[in-house]
Amino acid sequence: MSYASTQQLSSRLTSIDILRGLIIVLMALDHTRGFWGVTLFSPTDLEYTHWTWFFTRWITHFCAPLFVFLTGISAFLYGQKVQNKTKLCHFLLSRGVWLILLEVLVITPSWQGHYDTIILQVIWVIGWSMVLLSALIYLQPKWILTLTVPILLIHNAFDDIEMTQTLVNFEWLWTLLHSPGAINLYNNTLNIYVAYPLIPWFSVMALGYVLGQAYLWPQTIRIKYLTRLGLCFTMVFILLRVSNIYGDPTLFNPQDSAITSILSFLDTHKYPPSLQYLLMTLGPGLVLLAQLEKMTDKARLYPTLAWLKVFGAVPLFFYLIHVPIINGCAQLYTWLKYGEPINMFFDSSKLPPNYEASLILTVAVWLILLIALYVPCKRYAQLKRSSKSVLLSYL
Repeated sequence: MSYASTQQLSSRLTSIDILRGLIIVLMALDHTRGFWGVTLFSPTDLEYTHWTWFFTRWITHFCAPLFVFLTGISAFLYGQKVQNKTKLCHFLLSRGVWLILLEVLVITPSWQGHYDTIILQVIWVIGWSMVLLSALIYLQPKWILTLTVPILLIHNAFDDIEMTQTLVNFEWLWTLLHSPGAINLYNNTLNIYVAYPLIPWFSVMALGYVLGQAYLWPQTIRIKYLTRLGLCFTMVFILLRVSNIYGDPTLFNPQDSAITSILSFLDTHKYPPSLQYLLMTLGPGLVLLAQLEKMTDKARLYPTLAWLKVFGAVPLFFYLIHVPIINGCAQLYTWLKYGEPINMFFDSSKLPPNYEASLILTVAVWLILLIALYVPCKRYAQLKRSSKSVLLSYL
């Protein structure tokens, strides 16, 4: 396969930034809902939820899988840029460790407003996935797939209860690897909550790294390949979901109405991400990635998508500033309205009896947040492009 032209290189990177920007925007919606529109039921609990709350949560399911996957693609493209496995290894290792430290030392207290429990979320798992990928890059692509794809396929067969019983005093290790939950160490002096265990997320990044090779192909072939692969993932998801054969602990259960049946069909397991969940999100994501490249190459709709590219160019910068802003403003709002600052994300038990979750308020705050952060993100992206500072490359 021949290398892409400079114009095609620009369009492919632009498409990645736009999709990453869309992910950031949807992620912000989910986090805004957590601080401003918390419900006393899970938005995906079919017994209590309304379809509007369900889809507000469900649409954000695409964020983590696609972001981890795109990180793998970006790692491959960086390797093509430097043409040196040692430099790529150092890049992945250093940034992976940096992300882990950020999650533990900076991001965790920004969620809570204090430092009570270490919360290991998506930034943590991206960091560890990059650390593992720094070793995997020395293998041929076929061996990377041989090691990681089976994990994607079979991890739903793991018995978490049996594994924790087998590990006895080291059950915390399985929590870090596959079974989300709390870890209390040293007589509860160190409290950790693992939201994103390592399995199978690192396999998603490895898959993205291997599929990054498609960006060395001619554009028409790449777009066709990504589209077909995405459709294939989606079809396999539909077949698995309808048949209830394998791939998700939550079975599809047809309901009395069409809308609730659709909700049941889409209600897949995220923590940890099931095979069906990953197929459901990565499939359409691949199709969208291919179509975005086609649109940007032909300048169709690009002006309307340019603002997404701004957010996608500085995702970590956006992540680091948006959580404390949402949290701080939400606590100020509850103080003014209820006379007490309340972190609704972590302490909904303090909500007064007259509290009622408002989706309209949630969406309004989300849109205001995006408008407020657009200029800072744009300025920071310009600063990164114009500066040769190594420190800026870490944000």
